[in-house]
Amino acid sequence: MIASLGEALIDFTPVVAGDGQHGFHIRPGGSPYNVAVAVARLGHASAYAGKISSDLFGDLLVRHLAESGVCLDLVRRGSQPTALAFVALGGDEPSYDFRLDRTATVGLQPGELEVDALGQLEAVHFGSLALALTPARDAVLQLVEQLRGRVPLSFDPNLRPQAVSDWAGYRAAVRRSLELADLIKLSDRDLAIWGEEVRPRPAQVLIVTRGAEGSRLVIRGLELRCPSAPCRVVDTVGAGDAFTAGLLVGLAELRVLQPAQLATVPEGIWRRVTRLATATAALTCERAGADPPQRSTVEARLAAWPP
Repeated sequence: MIASLGEALIDFTPVVAGDGQHGFHIRPGGSPYNVAVAVARLGHASAYAGKISSDLFGDLLVRHLAESGVCLDLVRRGSQPTALAFVALGGDEPSYDFRLDRTATVGLQPGELEVDALGQLEAVHFGSLALALTPARDAVLQLVEQLRGRVPLSFDPNLRPQAVSDWAGYRAAVRRSLELADLIKLSDRDLAIWGEEVRPRPAQVLIVTRGAEGSRLVIRGLELRCPSAPCRVVDTVGAGDAFTAGLLVGLAELRVLQPAQLATVPEGIWRRVTRLATATAALTCERAGADPPQRSTVEARLAAWPP
């Protein structure tokens, strides 16, 4: 089982008619939450680890996890309200306006999730807005520090400066997360915001997604490039999370997810895994909101996409 640790929230995505914007669709979201859903839809055992409100929106988030086949054993419920994200579409990337402060998802306390429950899993993916505010930042970093060396760690910072009030503390948390992770997934937008070169250590995998230009993978000095898959873009919400899920599932199915194995994966296997990730992301782009595809749909797209 692969667990995803971090925020869960509600995305308000715009409803646009011919004469302008008229309202919003309410959609489950949050980067690690999306990864958990995508992993399950790809047919792999998946769990979401984090805190979800007991309010109306929180019930929707939990129901969506259950309907997608995600294990709820690591979900904690809280009385604080659900975090919200208002999404504006247009250009290459959606933009966001967040309501995170004093919400359940950033209210996760150190010790609320038991490290032993996570340490028995195939992998733990973590990020992103959970590092923006305390106490969730402290809870996530404490868990990841304790899990290092016990379970493979995947990290996507999914940088959102507009959600951060303590930029110095946030950068320190992201920098430590980059050090702890075995697999790092960044977008070219993340790199531009970060403003520093990210240099993976010898056994660490770095993958940079570049939208229509595909992705770039770096490990032990080897650099591989994978083109993007043909698709008709509706929006890109959740596409990076779907890509991450495809990577993790592909590596897990081939039994090469352990850190020592990642360092020796041959080029052909990496190309196979990145194709799965790329096709999963492309299909997500063809749907409104973070709505990752089922495995059968991904396999059909892969069959139609020449190697």
